[in-house]
Amino acid sequence: MVSVELKDDSRWSGVREVMNMSWPIVLGSLSFTIMEFTDKWMVSKLGTVPLAAVGSSSLWSYTLSTIILGIVGCVSTFAAQSLGRNEKENCARYAWQGLYLGLFAGLLALAMWPVAPPLFWSMGHNPETTELEIIFFKIRLFGYLPMAWGTALAAFYQAINRPRVPMYIAIVGTALNALLNYILIFGKCGFPALGVNGSATATVISQYFQAALLHLVFIYAPSLKEYATRRVFRFDPARFKELVRIGLPSGAAMFLDIFNWGIFTSYVVGHFGDVSLAAHNIAISFMHISFMPAVAVNQGIAAIVGQWIGKGDVPRAKSRTYTAIKICVVYMAGMGLIFGVFGESLIRNIFSADPGVVDLGHKLLVLAAFFQAFDAINITCIGALRGAGDTRWMMIAMFIGAYAFFLPLATVLSFPLGGAAYGAWIGATIYICAVSGILFWRFWSERWRHINIFSEHGK
Repeated sequence: MVSVELKDDSRWSGVREVMNMSWPIVLGSLSFTIMEFTDKWMVSKLGTVPLAAVGSSSLWSYTLSTIILGIVGCVSTFAAQSLGRNEKENCARYAWQGLYLGLFAGLLALAMWPVAPPLFWSMGHNPETTELEIIFFKIRLFGYLPMAWGTALAAFYQAINRPRVPMYIAIVGTALNALLNYILIFGKCGFPALGVNGSATATVISQYFQAALLHLVFIYAPSLKEYATRRVFRFDPARFKELVRIGLPSGAAMFLDIFNWGIFTSYVVGHFGDVSLAAHNIAISFMHISFMPAVAVNQGIAAIVGQWIGKGDVPRAKSRTYTAIKICVVYMAGMGLIFGVFGESLIRNIFSADPGVVDLGHKLLVLAAFFQAFDAINITCIGALRGAGDTRWMMIAMFIGAYAFFLPLATVLSFPLGGAAYGAWIGATIYICAVSGILFWRFWSERWRHINIFSEHGK
């Protein structure tokens, strides 16, 4: 692959490109964040125990789905590089392979059904919390299929520079989820009050709604005629294997990262009781407002890097990544400052007046304020490396970092050294800061420069 020089690249062209790609994804991601935030806010009206249960169960329902989501998310890598090579029909071909792969999410959900009781009872939470966690988790399993389906299609739209499609649909889905939460949790409009179960049901219904709308646009929109989305639907074993070859390490890296946070939440923080777990879940909810837009930039930069690599322009791929890092650092550092200064009043006025929850939650948000800028580097570099197809290295790095460094450090600080949940978060802070340097070095070193994600037929 021959690189070309940066030409006619004004000072602000990189900012415009990153923002034009990312802001619709940011709004779409914010709608998801608002959905999760609304769920927890409404459930918090039921008490501390339901709030603790929903936070833990939501995390695990998402965690166990990430192996599939990470693979189908790499539709963006293949479609973006195909677009850079001016092979538009191949963009749709890879999207269809992602959809076929997404069908395995339904099988994964079936396999997870009997796992729910032993999983949550092993966490040692109080019996009332555990019972709520199990039933919430089982209901959310029904959302695995539409979540994978929607992820594959959203990755396609992002790769072809049309991120507004999933954005608009996500906004509509968020509004539907909020309405259904209100109706089903509290028993409005003639429906029984389902409490925590109503929250899970509302989320699943909105996930199917969004996936259906995304697919209708995919196969019927006249603007996608040039991609032949209705003609290239056949199963393609070679491209399917390519997607798995690059996507499986990406999915494994995503799973390992989030799985280690699941262990951190349920087995380390959760060990110290409902107050610690509720404070942790509240802090994570506020952090979503910060890092979900950065995750949107992660998705956007993956598509941008893929397109420039497909065109043979590695310098511009790197330039756009550095621009994205600067944008994310400024935003997340600003949000961190807000958390540190106003965290106590935000927790008390929005979630809980429990003094223990407010005090610990604010302390956790102060730590979050410190590591926000470092996490911005992590999130952006992961997207850039995925766009370049450097997924195997990420998988190995995530495994070593999470299980040889993060969890042991958090465990030592919380148990033997007596730091409890706060000590565990200190360990998380050290880990996030350390890994940012490693990920930035990997991208800067260009070790990914000569990775070819395509087989011979893809030329």
